[in-house]
Amino acid sequence: MAFTQGIPTINSLAADLATNTDIVLNDITGFTFNLGAGKKLKWELRGVFTTGATGGFRFAANSTTAPTTYNAEWQAVDETTPATFQDAQIAQADFTNASAVATNYNLIARGEITANTATVFSLQFAQNNSTANNITLRAGMTLELWQF
Repeated sequence: MAFTQGIPTINSLAADLATNTDIVLNDITGFTFNLGAGKKLKWELRGVFTTGATGGFRFAANSTTAPTTYNAEWQAVDETTPATFQDAQIAQADFTNASAVATNYNLIARGEITANTATVFSLQFAQNNSTANNITLRAGMTLELWQF
C-alpha cells in the first residue's frame, strides 16, 4: 500500500492575542495558509485561552471558498467548573459557547479540509456575545499542519 508524504508545519503564538467586545471572527495571527485546488490539509490546534465572566467563546476553521470535504472536532475544557464543551462538524461552522465563567480553558481541535479551488484556510476566534471582557489566546498555542 502506498502512502502520501505530507509536508508538516508547526506554528506557535509568540505572544498573547486578545479581542474585546468583538463577535466577528478574527484570524489568529500566523494561523492562515494558502491551499491549492484539490490539496488536502490536516490540522491540529492546541492551547489555552481565557474568557471574562461573560462573553463566551467562538472559534472557526474557515476556507474562503466552499471545500470539497471538511471535518472538524472541537473540545474546550473549563478549568474552574470543570466543564467540557465539544462539537463534531462535517461542514464549516462556528464552535461556540456562551460560557459565563471567568477562567482558563484548554482547547484541542483538529480536522481536515480538501480545497475545491485555490483558497485561504484560517483558524479564527471571537467572543460569542459582545461584552467588555476579553477573550485571550495564550502565548504558546500551537497549530500543526500537514498538507498533501
